[in-house]
Amino acid sequence: MRRLACLLVAVAATFAANVGAGAEAQTLDAWLHQQYLTGNWGGVRTDLQTEGITLRGGYVSETAGNPLGGRRQGVQDAQQIAFGADLDLGRLINLQGGEAHVTFTSRAGQSLATTDIGNLISEQEIFGGGQNFRLTELSYFQSLFEDHLDTKFGWIHAADDFAHSPIYCYFQNNGFCGQPAGIPIDSGFTTFPVGSWGGFLNLSTQRRLYLEAGAYEVNPSLNNSGNGFKLGTSGATGVITPVEAGWQPVFGPDQLPGHYKAGAYYDNSAAPDLGASLSGPPALISGRWGVYILVDQLIFRNGPAPVTPVNPVGPPYRMERLEAAQPERGLTVFGLFVYAHPYTALLEFYWEAGLLYRGTFPGRDQDSIGLAVNQSRVSNALIAAQNMQNLIMPGSVSVQSAESDIELNYRAQLTPWFSLMPNIQYLVRPDAVTTIPNAFVLGLQALVTF
Repeated sequence: MRRLACLLVAVAATFAANVGAGAEAQTLDAWLHQQYLTGNWGGVRTDLQTEGITLRGGYVSETAGNPLGGRRQGVQDAQQIAFGADLDLGRLINLQGGEAHVTFTSRAGQSLATTDIGNLISEQEIFGGGQNFRLTELSYFQSLFEDHLDTKFGWIHAADDFAHSPIYCYFQNNGFCGQPAGIPIDSGFTTFPVGSWGGFLNLSTQRRLYLEAGAYEVNPSLNNSGNGFKLGTSGATGVITPVEAGWQPVFGPDQLPGHYKAGAYYDNSAAPDLGASLSGPPALISGRWGVYILVDQLIFRNGPAPVTPVNPVGPPYRMERLEAAQPERGLTVFGLFVYAHPYTALLEFYWEAGLLYRGTFPGRDQDSIGLAVNQSRVSNALIAAQNMQNLIMPGSVSVQSAESDIELNYRAQLTPWFSLMPNIQYLVRPDAVTTIPNAFVLGLQALVTF
């Protein structure tokens, strides 16, 4: 909360500076309705975008506390500052369909899950990646053959291109926001903000179908706090190769968009054999794999459709850019299921389901209400090993089963550049054991776009 207070002071100082800028002076109402906290910089921002340079920056703070349950009671805050640039190379150097992207992030703070509750899935999705300053993305994107074949490569994240949906980050719990939590927990699937070397190809058709495949370096050492700018491959354990097929239909006279995805991954890194005896020497298995299905569907629309279709023909990341800029108002249902190799995956099964309603009340078109539940089911091979260990040494280990998380939230878009999202979360069997009391969590997310 102290950091949030500092942020509000900074917001007030920025407004005072803008108001005192002579010819750039503006009213409070104009400042509150502009797209960015720092405004248009006297037209410089628009001029740069016209030339093909889009500068971006943002701040997010996520506070969570557990008045009930967990190992102990506590309140923790995690935060991130991100900034970068998107270069339209068609405008800059007449390289049509080409884009370059660079992003830096700085993270700080603590995790309630790690410090106080002891559960598997963090209540603050912004925590992780070394809590440091790092190069997050340095990539080149190229669209070919009238947008039917796309490629991207560089310092990137698999989670930006596979098993992803923009609606997931209408939640604060890390089980929902980002990508299905079971995939990065069970493999070397790279996730924001920790990049690695990689690339992908995407082929899309006029029938709203696409197929994509990629390859990404697996390097656990990149998560270390001292490796924010490590670009070498020392510490790499292998390569992860995801594939995904998708269908992006629209249904009915209201043209309700849906997104249906199925995918799989193979990580050739060696991983501990979870079925091995806990009393014996460590054993390794070469290769980790998993499969997934993701679905979301707008079931009714609240108000007119966006002027630019949210569901164009083309690859999923292009759709998601439009979705982020012009979210559909109405009720969306979503769900996903992940299954992974039980002898290498801590979470053999992972699923989630939820509802997201955007445009909550008259005059609150950008607000949202979200309700979602997930369950992380621990590997049956590991459970068998834990039971066997207790036969040898009774009571020596806690036998795991499944952890479930529930989140209910309301995101209030107070200005185009500032939102607050209070939320409540309830955790059933933290760490998938019965020895940690179920936890009730109060959370608050603050988002600012610079």
